[in-house]
Amino acid sequence: MNGFKTFISEEIDEKRLKHLEHAEDHVINFGHEGFTHAYHNLKDVHDKLTGKSNDTKVTMKYDGSPSIVFGRHPENGKFFVASKSVFNKNPKVNYTHEDIEKNHGHAPGLVEKLKHALDHLPKVSPKKGVYQADIMHTQHDRHETNGKVHFTPNTITYLTPSDSEHGKAAMRSKIGIAVHTKYHGKSLQDMEAEVGADVSDFHEHPDVHNISVEHDLSNSNYTDKHQDDFHKHMNAAVKIWEKTKPETHEAVGRHRDNLKTYINHTVRTGTKPSAAGFHAHYSQWHQKKVDGVKTPAAKDRKIAAMNSDLSHAKENEHHTKTVLKMHHHLQKAKNVLVNAMSSSSAFEHTINGKKTKPEGFVAIRNGRPTKFVDRADFSANNFNKDKKL
Repeated sequence: MNGFKTFISEEIDEKRLKHLEHAEDHVINFGHEGFTHAYHNLKDVHDKLTGKSNDTKVTMKYDGSPSIVFGRHPENGKFFVASKSVFNKNPKVNYTHEDIEKNHGHAPGLVEKLKHALDHLPKVSPKKGVYQADIMHTQHDRHETNGKVHFTPNTITYLTPSDSEHGKAAMRSKIGIAVHTKYHGKSLQDMEAEVGADVSDFHEHPDVHNISVEHDLSNSNYTDKHQDDFHKHMNAAVKIWEKTKPETHEAVGRHRDNLKTYINHTVRTGTKPSAAGFHAHYSQWHQKKVDGVKTPAAKDRKIAAMNSDLSHAKENEHHTKTVLKMHHHLQKAKNVLVNAMSSSSAFEHTINGKKTKPEGFVAIRNGRPTKFVDRADFSANNFNKDKKL
């Protein structure tokens, strides 16, 4: 009961997919090519869950904070820690505690985490290489209660039995990290990311709780019902894709960024994306632009841009509906896979005391990473976490 269109070939320019995007958003980003990229990502993960082998790698996303870059500077060999801004034109590179205070003194929480990283990560890091990791805990924010070790680096609370390997490692360590990316290049500004890179050359040390992002799919509970649902949505997406003409993607492409912003808005509000909803959201966005300028000439320019964009979006509403339908079925198929992969994990996960799934997963196909996250679950909680404080 396969139902896949095996003739679909992937001809996407992989170099353009530089950002970690949701699988279903590929069809908005790159139209026809984006759909095929999403299709093959989803199919590869499905195949792996059914025991078939392929080159796509799947890792778990950890909800750590902050995300740090660290390792040996490619130009001088000195060990450093930094925030992700290290790749900016004027990077803030920290070799000492004094550097951290100077560069990040305005953010005391970040200062504390970076100092822990600077003190302890050299104990496990290779002699060469630059890496990125999420900090999962320090010795001050992991706790033991009722036979379980728990820490809450961001939105999700992670729990593990005190006598488990992770529990014991967390309690004896000074810092916990999840390394997910390695960088390649001769200078920081020229570096390219390798998501899901092999980090087996890291050392072990009791002061560092190194949480592997590798995820074993063989223990996942991928039932016949799961697979039927997956095929149903994939086949529905393909049928729409087969009838979609280039002008559909061209029309929607003009409003790509605003459409994605609108979809994130529906995640926050728990509403279903629609062409009418997008038009209303787009209109409000443009009106804010109009209201944000003062001179008559500036207002006239903003109003002209608003009228042009809204008119074009309205005239091409049927194209937006088509893309949103493909987006919907790709997302539904992805969620089936996320639910199956979430059935096996080294940790329990809760948000505000309520059981939840892991943040999600990353599929790396042909060297390009794609997010597999249940947006109605984790993304909604993450977007709205500040409202709950």
